Amino acid sequence: MNEINQRRMQYFYEVLTQGSIRDAAEVLNTAPSVVSRQIRLLEKELAVTLFDRHPRGLQPNEASEIVLEYCRNRHAHQERLETYLEEMRSLQRGRIYIAVNQGYIEPLMNEVLNDFCQQYPRLNIHVETVLTNEAVDQVTEDIAHIGLVYNPPDIPELRCCARAKRPVRLMVGKKHPLARQKKVTLADALRYPLGLLSASSGLLKMLQALEDSEKIRFAPSLTTNSITVLERFVKAGKGVAFMATSLKPGIETDGLVALEIDNPILNTPESRLFVRRGRPLPAAVNQLLRQIITKLSLFK
Repeated sequence: MNEINQRRMQYFYEVLTQGSIRDAAEVLNTAPSVVSRQIRLLEKELAVTLFDRHPRGLQPNEASEIVLEYCRNRHAHQERLETYLEEMRSLQRGRIYIAVNQGYIEPLMNEVLNDFCQQYPRLNIHVETVLTNEAVDQVTEDIAHIGLVYNPPDIPELRCCARAKRPVRLMVGKKHPLARQKKVTLADALRYPLGLLSASSGLLKMLQALEDSEKIRFAPSLTTNSITVLERFVKAGKGVAFMATSLKPGIETDGLVALEIDNPILNTPESRLFVRRGRPLPAAVNQLLRQIITKLSLFK
């Protein structure tokens, strides 16, 4: 069967619900002859008789009841679709997928997402911690709506919505010999046991560029995918670590001191919020993007 002509179905529905061709014609604002013709064409299209013809008018038969059920189901589906779309427009329905580096989870939750979820409780927010390259892949492949990561590559498929300088600092404990210096050289850092965060592809890419530029190779004493483990290693005075941080150089915070490193490669990285270029975004995603840009301290 070919696709059913929905205009003819509307004529049929009005005849059945109004009880006569004349009454249906008044509702449809057309001539009774037009309604009669559309009913005959629909019967031909469906290859079935929908009404028994009598001198007093049309009498619905068993086939018309089946078609009427179809019409009602179609109307119900259309109403449901319109309701869903309206809920999406009013941010009462929808799913948002965010791909984010582990290091941004705490500020993202505390400064944006907790309030956003309370404000729009019927939205489904999925947050997944990933490496930088994974976030880029998920956004470009339309798996994730939003990416928030450290030092992603510049590719045309991505549209950057917000960015902030986030240089690599040398993290030391507050009692470390270097702690009183605001700025250190790479040679200063390499004199001490080194801890590296293996879960940050953006940082690792930066350090690899540094190795190639300076003709050196890092030999870390500790590698970990946990920021907590790395911070405890540094706080305990067991070594130093390269970390991307917003901490001001030379100021002790919770047992850690961030030191500026005298190297241009380590002072250019950025945190970026991005989406796929050209992808139409639901209203809920755009609203969350606006809140991240305006509320996340990283971008202020």
